[in-house]
Amino acid sequence: MVPAGRGSAVGRWLRSDEARDAALPAVAFVIALHALAFVATWAVVGGPPTPDDLSAAWSRWDVGHYLGIAADGYSATAFPERIVFFPLYPALIRLGALVVPPLLAACAISAAATVVGVVGLYRLARMDASRTVARWTVVALLVYPASYSLVAPYTEALVLAAATWTLVFARAGAAGSAGLAGFAAALARIQGVLLVPGLVIEAWRARAGRPRALALVAALLPLAAAGVYLALNVAVFGEPFAFLRMQRTFWFHENAPPWVVIGDLVGGLLGGPSTGDWATVTVAPLLAFGLLAVASAWSLLSRRSRPAYAAYTILTLATLATLTWPISVPRYVLGVVPVFLMLGGLGRWPRLATVLAAASGACMVVLATVWLTGGWAF
Repeated sequence: MVPAGRGSAVGRWLRSDEARDAALPAVAFVIALHALAFVATWAVVGGPPTPDDLSAAWSRWDVGHYLGIAADGYSATAFPERIVFFPLYPALIRLGALVVPPLLAACAISAAATVVGVVGLYRLARMDASRTVARWTVVALLVYPASYSLVAPYTEALVLAAATWTLVFARAGAAGSAGLAGFAAALARIQGVLLVPGLVIEAWRARAGRPRALALVAALLPLAAAGVYLALNVAVFGEPFAFLRMQRTFWFHENAPPWVVIGDLVGGLLGGPSTGDWATVTVAPLLAFGLLAVASAWSLLSRRSRPAYAAYTILTLATLATLTWPISVPRYVLGVVPVFLMLGGLGRWPRLATVLAAASGACMVVLATVWLTGGWAF
């Protein structure tokens, strides 16, 4: 029997704006993406898809690496390139696989993290804006062209949830919880380390004395997660930065000046289509960089922003803009929470917001179908 107090608290939350405006749309989004996978797979196989057909639809590109790490761990000899994938998601999959098949566990983790992340985004938006703007913030995230990867067995949903709640807790003055959420973000992807300056800023704005000192210590927890990852490199390869070598050797990623990275994309755009995936390999990353640049300016100028948002957004843009072969940048944007806080503000002009949401949502459905049927889409 559920205690009366707890049951009433759950019931009140289920009747809250947060549940109706954020959790419910997020659940509907997850269900809709799985329905799209069913339809897309039916079209490919020419009949009702079997469970194996649906498993194949969700087992694209990097998914096999996450499942492989969950099953066998990291190795310097067998699939050494897998060291570039951070350990939190595979570890959660391994735990989930004690109960259900690994792919189902991976999909369940992404689904749950999507709902948690959307609720956090809504709560963050409501701290500075109206309910209408917060609703549009949720819409902006769910119709973003790469948002299907929140439901796919990727780390996007996990990074979104961890980064969003890092900022929610920091804004609420819960420094310890913010640090732990940041630790989770950095253990899911190196992008989480970029939350540290924002956490330090929020901690410094706390009251002087012991609360501020503890908050500053907690703000550094994402760096501890980076230390765990470097220690993992040492354990597997005997060197802390082995992942950089694997990035160059297997994934064609190196660091270059931003003008070289962006210049190559502009050159590819001006050169016109040369391959079938020109739109997703050249055009989409360039548009994603443009969106991050606009969000960086917004984070500095908007009254709905904060210095912590600006630090995180600008650092993410600067970091990604030094990465050669930036084909996955459109989905990395999903972890940059201020982008969607900015886009949610367009809800003040409902007609414009509706048109943009419809166009973006249509692109997302097309790209999700491409990904589900084996094509490259970030």
